[in-house]
Amino acid sequence: MEETVMWNILGRPMTPYAVAVWVACLAALGVFLWQGRRLKTSARLATVVLSAVLGLLGARLFYVAARWELFLDIGLQNFFYIEDEELRIWGAATGAAFWGAVGGVALGALLAGKLTRVKTADLLDALAPAGALGIALSRFGEFSIGEGIGPEVDVEALQFFPLSVVNEWEEWNYALFMLEGLVGLIIFVLLITYGRRLAQGYRARMFLVLYSSAQIILEALRRDNFLRWLFVRVSQVTAAVVLLGLVVFGILRWMKRPEGQRMSQKKLIGNGVIFLLMVPIIVILEFAVDKSPTLSVGMAYLLETICCIGMGVTSWNLAMKN
Repeated sequence: MEETVMWNILGRPMTPYAVAVWVACLAALGVFLWQGRRLKTSARLATVVLSAVLGLLGARLFYVAARWELFLDIGLQNFFYIEDEELRIWGAATGAAFWGAVGGVALGALLAGKLTRVKTADLLDALAPAGALGIALSRFGEFSIGEGIGPEVDVEALQFFPLSVVNEWEEWNYALFMLEGLVGLIIFVLLITYGRRLAQGYRARMFLVLYSSAQIILEALRRDNFLRWLFVRVSQVTAAVVLLGLVVFGILRWMKRPEGQRMSQKKLIGNGVIFLLMVPIIVILEFAVDKSPTLSVGMAYLLETICCIGMGVTSWNLAMKN
């Protein structure tokens, strides 16, 4: 989908999506400065600079890693060319990836904390709501580039915005970008309300649990140029790996806690087993969406959503309560 150029700034075309991304970044910056107002100025400044640089680098690096076969064909020297019109003929070789940005921002906070002697957990806690709002606003802007599109809408009564959108071929698809943006806003509100009562480091974990568990099902619904390794959706796998990392982190914390200050071993094992069971079930349901002759698509996605909730609840119990 070709974007309209609204105006040029310093020779750079400003498209609707570019404007949405800039607005998202500025809003995220404002939230971070607000949430981290009690931290040292040097720590906040270092976090902004390092997270911005490493976030951009991480987003591009993750994208290139996800499409490594393409870049082997066109040359790794194209890593830095993110606005080259000629590269677009290679299947959007000018893209970036959200999860890479998340990782880059987290690394930036870690380095900033080390340099300014401020606890990284405090910086990450301030970044969590900023990231949620930034992601939400960026998702809303995906409409202008034809991304964030869900399954086709066959029922005429459901063919209306903001539930669905129509493309140039008069085909209606669910406006998944609206749902993803709404989920991001909900996470943002939860982080600045409920999250502010949590102990140090827990708000960042809360963001990862909520965003990752939601992203597994939201990514499954995408019908756009999502990243994939063969038939595997990259963002889904990444979200599952992040949740698994939180589960392992919670178990390690549980092992270090005194007997009377941790959940029972029975609950620990139960949550771990349920989490692990959800993974193969989701994989089976992903295949069932296209292959099952008996299970409807709607029912498959409903069951997958329930499994994602199960992964979210169990990872929450292990990462947030230990």
